[in-house]
Amino acid sequence: MVKRLIFLLFLISSFLYSQRTEEELKNVLFDIDYSSAGPQEIEKIDSLIKVCKKESYNNCAALGYLKIANIYDKLNDTKKSFYYINKVEKENLINSSTDFEVIFYLHLQKSFLYQKLGERVSSFKELDEIYDDAMKTNNAYFIYLINRQYASKYDEVNKKDLALKYNKTAYKYSKIYRENKGNRYRIDKNRLSNSYKTSAYLGGIYTDLNKLDSAKIYIDEAIQNEKKIDDIGIKYITAFYAGKYFKAIKNVSQAQHYLWISKNIAKNYYKSENYQIAVADELKALYQSVGQKDSIGYYSNWLLDIESSSSEQYRTLNDTVDKQNELEVTKRKKETKSLFFILSVSVTICILFIFLFLYYYRKHKSKNLDKIDVPHQSPVQESIFKELIQLAKENNPEFLTRFNEYYPRFSEELLKVSPLKISEIRFCAYIYLNFSTKEIADYTFTSVRTVQTKKYNLRKKLNIPSDMDIYVWFSKLLK
Repeated sequence: MVKRLIFLLFLISSFLYSQRTEEELKNVLFDIDYSSAGPQEIEKIDSLIKVCKKESYNNCAALGYLKIANIYDKLNDTKKSFYYINKVEKENLINSSTDFEVIFYLHLQKSFLYQKLGERVSSFKELDEIYDDAMKTNNAYFIYLINRQYASKYDEVNKKDLALKYNKTAYKYSKIYRENKGNRYRIDKNRLSNSYKTSAYLGGIYTDLNKLDSAKIYIDEAIQNEKKIDDIGIKYITAFYAGKYFKAIKNVSQAQHYLWISKNIAKNYYKSENYQIAVADELKALYQSVGQKDSIGYYSNWLLDIESSSSEQYRTLNDTVDKQNELEVTKRKKETKSLFFILSVSVTICILFIFLFLYYYRKHKSKNLDKIDVPHQSPVQESIFKELIQLAKENNPEFLTRFNEYYPRFSEELLKVSPLKISEIRFCAYIYLNFSTKEIADYTFTSVRTVQTKKYNLRKKLNIPSDMDIYVWFSKLLK
């Protein structure tokens, strides 16, 4: 009965949504409150995506997947967040006509997740790829968001001056967005709430720099802004940075008041450990400053529990990503199986024709273009090759030198395609020797995810077609 009711509601909502344009459906997505979103909102977005795909609204469908990914990130389900991000690309929703807005949010969401996984280089790379284009749009909201993300990342690596620089830019453009001269921008609750957060962020960075007079100006402004809009997100950010500021000026009661507000919001609305760890750290430091040992112990244990949970999640995440890739390959094989069956008859006819042709024209010379001559290795060459493999497995610094001696044209041919670094050529050598992703990760003491990222970057640099296996491409390099 319940399933029938849900199906009926879906049909009704689908009918209503199908009467709208793509822009109207995108606005419905943006109006879904992110701060309090959960399973019900995800179901609603999923029904919207189905309508968008039915109407061939690819931009709308892609934004729907990214919205779901963002909600799962807030709920601390990183695996599902990655899953929905990957769906955007796997369902070919990105093409030459895709709106920049979709590209922008795709890179932004990837950057969020790489930052959570501690892969800062990949996180910055996602932002670098869209920064110039975002600035050229002259869209105040895009410019605010991209600069705010840079500020967050530089703050995390303790580069406070750079964090301040990007926070100031974000603050400037958030005000331009809110002013909305000429009604250029669509003002909705989620975007408006985000734009108000810049005051609290600036107050926080000035607090970290111990410029408490400047911090007070922006914290006071943030507290006033928080009253202008009823949103959990801005309440959390304002309370958190206000708590940090009052802790810095040694106003313990006010610091405790605001940090408890942010703690309650983090536990009830933001399951992501980043929010909870930040609050727990501040409360622990506050109670250390006043010598409350019981409270120190409580928040120390809370921090350990959060970090233990997130560590386990990240360990399983990389395995999940690998399994997901394997399942995708298996799925593609199954989809092509029927095609091979249909083509088999045609292939058989062609083979019979070739045999007949050869029978009647056997006096003519023919060349078998499919045959690949594999040179015989002498015992000495075989010994050198085994030594080369051993050097690779040991990650020996001498490996690339010996590899270039054994395959003298390899580096030369690669550099003709793209000006690669020595480290990249070394990585290419591992692929040429047909080592798997897991083997390369084991031999070079890196994660499987890092190896996958390097392979992806090489594909782009060497212009390897997306439908060609990277190992096949390298096997043809010296032929």
